[in-house]
Amino acid sequence: VLRDDFRQNPTDVVVAAGETAILECQPPLKNIFLVLKQIRGGKLMISNTRKSDAGMYTCVGTNMVGERDSDPAELTVFERPTFLRRPINQVVLEEEAVDFRCQVQGDPTPTVRWKKDDADLPRGRYDIKDDYTLRIKKAMSTDEGTYTCIAENRVGKVEASATLTVRAPPQFVVRPRDQIVAQGRTVTFPC
Repeated sequence: VLRDDFRQNPTDVVVAAGETAILECQPPLKNIFLVLKQIRGGKLMISNTRKSDAGMYTCVGTNMVGERDSDPAELTVFERPTFLRRPINQVVLEEEAVDFRCQVQGDPTPTVRWKKDDADLPRGRYDIKDDYTLRIKKAMSTDEGTYTCIAENRVGKVEASATLTVRAPPQFVVRPRDQIVAQGRTVTFPC
């Protein structure tokens, strides 16, 4: 009997850390006893998975004449992205440089991108460094808004936002000019 193949071999499973992993197997015959950690009716359940749970798992069927291993299955435990450093709100003067920092971790390594006011960043105005810092070399009033760092991998996605306020010193748009008028007339000095 134990020469027969398993009716169901466990298959590879990918989970995020903290999720429940389930590996299932069905032996050749019902009266075969299954040996597998935390097995319940042919299912191995690992709740609140950790990185240390990752590895190869085999279902072992045994009876009075011997035992038989299923094909192995791999459990992969990935980690959702999390922030080590989030961007913070900033108030700067025009022409000043601005750095928004964003540090993340996760497995697989998350991809990181930036948005401004829920839209893609305009080209040419911004530099993104190797450590995902967003840099504005010379802030302008049009740079004001909300900047969002988005980190994503195959098991999760996180976002963090910060606002930029750009202050400008007063500037004259129209200056008063010398005027010559006749006595008794009204004169206006625009400013």
